[in-house]
Amino acid sequence: MIDIIIITQSDSVDYEKYSKLPIERIELYRELVYPRMVHFDNAFHSHLDIINYFKSGIFFNQADYAERRKLLNIWNLPGLSGIHLANYLANYGIKAAVINNIDAEWDVFIERYAKNTIPPLVGISTTFYLSYAEIRRISQKLRKFGPEMEIVLGGAFVNEQAMNNGVGKFEKSMRKNKINYVLHAFNSEKDLKDLILARKSGDLDQVNNLAYVEGKNFVDCSFNITETVWNPPVLEAPPFWNTIDTPFVNRTLPMRTSSGCPFSCAFCSYPEVAKGFHTMTCADLEKNIQNLLHGSKVNKIIFIDDTINVPIARFKELCKMFAKYDFEWFSFLRVQFVDQEIAQLMKESGCKAVYLGIESASDSVLKNMNKKATVSQYRKGIELLSRYDIKSMAAFIIGFPGETESTVKENIHFIETTGLDFYTLKEFYYMSHTPIYKNRETYGLSGSGNKWRHNTMDSNTAYQLKIDMFKGIKNSVFIDPDTSLWYLAYLYDQGYSLDSITEIQAAINNITIDQINGDYKDDTPSFARLAKLLQ
Repeated sequence: MIDIIIITQSDSVDYEKYSKLPIERIELYRELVYPRMVHFDNAFHSHLDIINYFKSGIFFNQADYAERRKLLNIWNLPGLSGIHLANYLANYGIKAAVINNIDAEWDVFIERYAKNTIPPLVGISTTFYLSYAEIRRISQKLRKFGPEMEIVLGGAFVNEQAMNNGVGKFEKSMRKNKINYVLHAFNSEKDLKDLILARKSGDLDQVNNLAYVEGKNFVDCSFNITETVWNPPVLEAPPFWNTIDTPFVNRTLPMRTSSGCPFSCAFCSYPEVAKGFHTMTCADLEKNIQNLLHGSKVNKIIFIDDTINVPIARFKELCKMFAKYDFEWFSFLRVQFVDQEIAQLMKESGCKAVYLGIESASDSVLKNMNKKATVSQYRKGIELLSRYDIKSMAAFIIGFPGETESTVKENIHFIETTGLDFYTLKEFYYMSHTPIYKNRETYGLSGSGNKWRHNTMDSNTAYQLKIDMFKGIKNSVFIDPDTSLWYLAYLYDQGYSLDSITEIQAAINNITIDQINGDYKDDTPSFARLAKLLQ
């Protein structure tokens, strides 16, 4: 019997919607599709789906569910939230089933839900959602199958909505989308456990951080809110990784060793939301790794910590512990703290590639960002990673206050001359709950989200500069920032070498450049090069 089925992820980009837009009017929606999509066979597709077609002759949405699990889709890479929750709940005797990608495992969901005599709760993680659109799509699909099903939301999106709009604002969306429960805490593991137990006793008011609709019709029934409290992060729960049923796992799993961040970058709200920086001890992490690797085919780990290599002494201890076990790993990294000893420890412990939050290669912009780093530190760290054959991917924000065409040229020079293997580009995204908001008058900053302007740039200019960089940079390979490190780790998991990933992605980028320049034909030399690589 299953107490809860957790839906971790879904294919959240609606490529069909974009494909219905007329290509001759591309100037009206260009920034929504390029450079993250490719137009082929009269439709837009993800980079991975283009690989699917030239490798297997079929697109993801054309395949049945069993085939979809074998095709490339970034959401087929295991997410942490479902597995982490299942591990946590197992400590309380609560049985959880994990659906990693509902768009590839719908048949598995139906089977697991239907075989329970008592219908389990169904949880939807909102970690990767930016609006209610995907929640609505999934809930409608669930309700069509099981009209009486009880659904709970949790994760980053609902937490952000609670902080910015207030918990009371959930009522309208919950009634509209037929959601029974919302757990809105930043760390909601304990609250989910309490909710599952409370559904049996009927005492929901004892569950903290809960909004719920009492009744089945979602119209003439009461809306209730319980007490809001802070939950510390769950980092050191006894490990049950090897007891969780995870048929969607190939060879790679995500893991975290910390929560929060010890820095305070001006564009980021994470340190404040997470209320500090919290770390797992090396001993507890080792128990988790032992449990994860024991008797499993997993031999690769993605550490999803925002800052795994701070404090430095702890990171050295982690690397020495990793070296005792036979696995390869990927992580996010603050490269300004890399010296020769650390680079060597990383190599010896199995590190394959890292994501570097460079953000800017201009010291003046870095100062505005409060990055606590310099361009010279970045250069030194990247050179050491390259020396030890650790692949590096650097992320850049285009258009942060203080950005000019001159500082963008500094970014280009940095990417072209440092030996970076991969890079990502994303325009500045302006949020009112980030530190830069407090200094908005200093920079003449106005607008919100992806539409803004300040004293030295506006969002339209930033997008065009991003495209110019994408078209012009030759010595590093662009990766979509929405998939970034996950893209490398996933293709590596699927048997592609990092060198072959470089070749394949460079070919896809050339196709995208052709299309940005106005050539949408399916038989271009760029498509032919990609097809040859994948034969």
